[in-house]
Formats: sequence, C-alpha cells, structure tokens
Amino acid sequence: MSTPATTEPAIRLAGARKVYGTGPGALVALDGVDLEIPAGRFVSVIGPSGCGKSTLLRLVASLERADSGTVEIRGTSPEEACAQKLVGFVPQTPALLPWLDVLQNVTLPQRVNRGAGRRRLRHAPDGRTAPDLPRLLREVGLGEAMHRLPAQLSGGMQQRVAIVRALGLQPEVLLMDEPFSALDEFTRESLQEQLLDLWDEITTTVMFVTHSVTEAVRLSDTVVVMAPKPGRIVDVIDIDLPRPRGAAQLKTADFHHFEDLIRDRLQSAWRDRPTAHAA
Repeated sequence: MSTPATTEPAIRLAGARKVYGTGPGALVALDGVDLEIPAGRFVSVIGPSGCGKSTLLRLVASLERADSGTVEIRGTSPEEACAQKLVGFVPQTPALLPWLDVLQNVTLPQRVNRGAGRRRLRHAPDGRTAPDLPRLLREVGLGEAMHRLPAQLSGGMQQRVAIVRALGLQPEVLLMDEPFSALDEFTRESLQEQLLDLWDEITTTVMFVTHSVTEAVRLSDTVVVMAPKPGRIVDVIDIDLPRPRGAAQLKTADFHHFEDLIRDRLQSAWRDRPTAHAA
C-alpha cells in the first residue's frame, strides 16, 4: 500500500489527559499520552479493560475533549476535521438505520454531505474520487443483500455494512472501536481479511481498538500497547511482517514472535502499574 507523500502526521496527540469526576474519586482515564500516526498507516491500540483505549479513540473522534494537552488530525482540531468529513467512525455495534436497506444505509453519508464531500475530494492531493459503494458491497460479499433491511442480516453482515458506510466519504482517518468483538472467530477472521483488502484499495489512516493480540498483529503496521491506572502508552511496536497477511501466516514463527512480544509487554505493564496516582 502506498503512503501519501507528507511529513505531517495524520493523527497527533501530545500530553493528552482526560479525567472523569473531581476530588478523591476522580478517575484519570488518560495521562500524558503522546502519539503520532503517519498518514496511510494501520495502527492498533491494545490493552486491558479500563486502560483508556476507547477514551483515546473518542478524543480523536471529537466525541470527548481532552482536559489538557493537544489532539490533532492533519494539523487541525478533531472537531474541525470531523466538520470537514475527514473522519470515519465504526463503533462496536453497527448502528444501522433499520428503515433503510443496505445500499441506502451506506450511501446516506454521501447524500447528506454532498457539498462537503465534493469540496474535500476536489482538493485531494492524489485526485481521488468518491468510492463506488455498490462495488465495495459486492467485494465484501453483500452484493445480493443490497436491498435487504438490517434486521434481515447476520451480525457479521451488519458490521460489513457499517465499514463500507464509514468509507462512503473516503475519510482520511478511519477510527474503529472493537468492531469485530461480538463476532464468532470464523466471521471475525473473514472480516479482518476483507478490511485489509479495503484498506489496501482506499488510501486512509486506520486507528483500530482491539482486545485481541492476534487481531492486532494480523492487521497492523504498528501496535500501541496501553496500561491502566492511569491510562497511558507503555510501548509502540512496529509489526515487520509482509503483506498480504492471509490465514496461513497466523501459524508462522514470525507471527507468533510478535504475539509473544505484545503479550509480554502487556503483562509487564500490568505488573509495573502505579499503585496510586493523583488527579
């Protein structure tokens, strides 16, 4: 996959801190988070429950604001980036509109944001045009389901719809919050492969939250390891494995090396976590 020629990171956090509540009961969800993600990279964020993974994603998605520090997308605030339709978001549950069929759901962002989408794409440095969403639906195995309602789809099919919908405005940054966590293992691995195929075709930067070490290694260029109390980044590991990463590669020694490395770092971070902190 080719990375856009730019020195400006797609996502940058500097000293980001988020606290819920006040006084002795305050919870420091994130403390002093520094992270830069180059454009075009697939970056997974992994860590135990309560380490601030989803909070980190929500700061980038402008769903929450940092109490201190800086959060930027392409050199601007998350709020401005979202207003410019530079950001796509895939939550844990697909959140499809039940009265619209599959094709209507995935084309809704284009129809609602036609002006903004055209303006952004017209100034895109690589001359990109809006993606062919019916073709993308066919590529993820939903060609015969385009005119079905969400209630007529399996959970895996609904999640595929949500992913294609997020790509409707060809966002420069795609944020994904454990989108496959509720799926069975077979469906999960199939969707991982389809996601990688789409990412390879549509140049975008992906920030992907997961609990699965195997999923993080398979998908990512880089894995960000987090620890709790307070939520912080304890390691950033580049995954030096060739692409494409099919099912056969999950059985190789090189793949297992990165799985073991991440698990060891997670366990070390848990053992070394601070016993107390001040809000």
